[in-house]
Amino acid sequence: MPDKQNLKLIHTSDIHLGDEIGHPASVEALKAVVDAVPGLGGDVLLLVGDIFDNGRVGNDVLEGFLDQISRLTVPAVLLPGNHDLYADDSVYLREPFNHKPENLHLFTDALGQTITFPELTLDLWGRAMPFHTPEFRPLAGMPQANEGHWLVALAHGHYHYDDDRDQRSSPIYPDEVANANCHYLALGHWDRHVEVSHGKVIAAYSGTPLGPSRNQPVGQVSVVDLNPQTGVSLSRASL
Repeated sequence: MPDKQNLKLIHTSDIHLGDEIGHPASVEALKAVVDAVPGLGGDVLLLVGDIFDNGRVGNDVLEGFLDQISRLTVPAVLLPGNHDLYADDSVYLREPFNHKPENLHLFTDALGQTITFPELTLDLWGRAMPFHTPEFRPLAGMPQANEGHWLVALAHGHYHYDDDRDQRSSPIYPDEVANANCHYLALGHWDRHVEVSHGKVIAAYSGTPLGPSRNQPVGQVSVVDLNPQTGVSLSRASL
C-alpha cells in the first residue's frame, strides 16, 4: 500500500447562504473562504453543513455558490446539515446542482458513504442528514480506516457534554468520538470554533467563517494538517 501523504484540509461550516437578515455577510464569507484556500495550501475544502440557510433559497443563491466553488482548483466536499437537509425537497436536488462543477462532491447517502481521493491517499466519510431528530446519529456506521489512507469523517450535529441534560437532535456523544475510527472528525452545527477531541481522535467544530459584525464580515477557518510522521494538528487562520 502507498504511504499516506502530507495533506492540508480547510474546514468550514454554517455559512447560511440566503439568509440576508441573520447572516448578511454570508456571500462575502464564502468568497473569502474560497480566496483563502490556495494561500493556505489547502488540498481539499470541507463544507460541513448549513451552507444554505433553508430549502427555500432562490436558484440565484445556489448558482452563486456553485460559481464560487468552480474557482477552486482543488476538491470541495459538502455534507448537508439540518438547515440544508438531503431530503425530497433538498436544495441539492434542484436544477442548478445538475450543473455543479466537477470539483464539488456531495454526500447523499443517509446511511453513510465514503468519498475517496486515491491520488491524495484520502478517504472522506459522512452521513447525509435526511431529518434532524434525536434518532439521527451522525457517527453511526463509520468504517475502519484503510491501510495507507487517511480517514476523515464529516458530521453535522450537537456534541453532548457529560453535564448536558436536554436530549438534542443529531447527537454526538463523547464515547462516540473517542471510539471513532477516523484520524480527524470535522464537525458542523455550532457557529463558534470548539475542539471536542477524545482519545486519539482530533475532533473540532470549525464554527462559521462569518465575522462578528457587518463591519467585520469575515472571520476564520480551521486548518487541518495531516502528517504521516507527526499525525494530525489543528490550527486557525483568519480570512
